[in-house]
Amino acid sequence: MLKRFKAFFQLIRLPNLVFIALTQILFHFFVIRPVLDKGHIISSLRGHNLAILIFATISITAAGFIINDYFDLNGDLIRRSKSVVIGKYIHRHWALACHITMSLFGIALGFYLDFTSTIYFLGLFNFCCTFLLFVYSIALKKRPLLGNVLISLLTSWVIIVCTWCETLGIYHSGNIVDASKITRLTLMYAGFAFIISIIREALKDLEDIDIDRKLKYDTMPIKWGVNASRVFIIVWMIVMIGALSAFFFYLLIIKRWIGAGYCAVFLIAPMLILFFKFLKAKNRKDFKWVRSKIKWVMLLGILSMLIIQSKY
Repeated sequence: MLKRFKAFFQLIRLPNLVFIALTQILFHFFVIRPVLDKGHIISSLRGHNLAILIFATISITAAGFIINDYFDLNGDLIRRSKSVVIGKYIHRHWALACHITMSLFGIALGFYLDFTSTIYFLGLFNFCCTFLLFVYSIALKKRPLLGNVLISLLTSWVIIVCTWCETLGIYHSGNIVDASKITRLTLMYAGFAFIISIIREALKDLEDIDIDRKLKYDTMPIKWGVNASRVFIIVWMIVMIGALSAFFFYLLIIKRWIGAGYCAVFLIAPMLILFFKFLKAKNRKDFKWVRSKIKWVMLLGILSMLIIQSKY
């Protein structure tokens, strides 16, 4: 029984779900709420509503992980046979039942917030996310670029949805709330999440090129070649480093020394290291190393909310 519980947590990628919850908590309390409180606007995510939003988000994400493993069982047996869960600890039928249950739960929570708060269309958005994750698992992950872009957009949606939930309150506040500040910070963090995610997804395609070729997938390195994929990743890494550098100089100009120091040491420096490591990467092991480390950059970027907050 203990092994099954452990296998289930492995199936739903528990650390990833914790990361998502942390992201939404920090973004709500350290980015959105300070601006709303300054304008004396009551947050739509006050009380238990934030917890409901988080549970809805992680339920749909967990369901996406399950259905992805469900349809990718043959590939996982080749990639990581020792850590395969479905068919070994959890029957395929139970995995599918868990996917359906968690998907419906996440959608239902979205509609609950629609009917009990000033939030609107969240249930519909959650349904769309569930549907897109299903389509990704059965088709888009096998296609060049489309699957990568979709996952990156859904990653940024984790942040955008927090702002969406406050849209009606911000709109009715008139000029009391600095909506441009919330929009600016939302786009900044959502863009950061998008770029990091699209780099990680492209790295994963490079890492699994031999296995994907056996499975007759049509991913970017298989369709357009390894060199094209490397250029794609290099361009996005340069974009990320450039954006972080511009933000660093902006913080210096407005004399936010702690924020500038954090940006330089914990974001720009690691990205530069990973950039040069990737330029030298030649095999699956090298690509996997870069991909595993870039996730820490995403974590450090999210933690910057504690320092940057809404005053920027």
